Amino acid sequence: MEYVSFSMEEKAKLFDEIAACFYHANFGQMAKSDIELLMFRFYMDKLISDSTAADGTIDYHKCSDYRISKDLGITQQRVRNLKVKKQLVYPTDFDWKSALAKLTEHGRYDPKTGKVTLNIPDPNLYLEIQNFIEEKGAYVEKQLNSKILQLRAEYYIDLIVALEPEESRDKLIKRLKTEFKDSGKEDVVFDERNIGRSLLEAAVNVSALAANISGAVSPSNMVGAALIKLLTR
Repeated sequence: MEYVSFSMEEKAKLFDEIAACFYHANFGQMAKSDIELLMFRFYMDKLISDSTAADGTIDYHKCSDYRISKDLGITQQRVRNLKVKKQLVYPTDFDWKSALAKLTEHGRYDPKTGKVTLNIPDPNLYLEIQNFIEEKGAYVEKQLNSKILQLRAEYYIDLIVALEPEESRDKLIKRLKTEFKDSGKEDVVFDERNIGRSLLEAAVNVSALAANISGAVSPSNMVGAALIKLLTR
């Protein structure tokens, strides 16, 4: 293996975990696919550990499907399938909000289509972000490339509000209402429960809106700060 190297202590610990699957009156009960998934988990846990910075940020490029497929001699699609299955069977907590903020910084906003496009290299990160977006009433536009996430900028504003700390969320919503009213969109009702749809129906200039609400977004809202920077470039 090129990207992963286990210490003797780590190898001993991992062997004990494998042995526990065979030497407690359960010999031969573990299927081949289960063994492969366990070995993949060992590999990924070590790779992620080695690719995590001091601030907890994971360098997903070091854990790319391509690098892993070359290292293990399997297809990139199988790598993605194993990543998803590993998270289901051996769930690992990760800060997807920080990852989303970092990806947003390198995203692309097309003012003609009004869409934000992100490249999300990890399938579990993609699923977490997609689930959060859909829970807020927005939707992700499916792409042929399963690593690409595309979302209307108006619905992205919804995410900023949802990720804002409770103590400052009302302040941000109030500022959005003011900007909405000042834009002369009295014919459309501003719905706090679906801000993205309200902005979309009123055809509000999202870039101008982002610039005007920047002062109301709290410093801890990393996704908000990243999106405003993206929309106002």
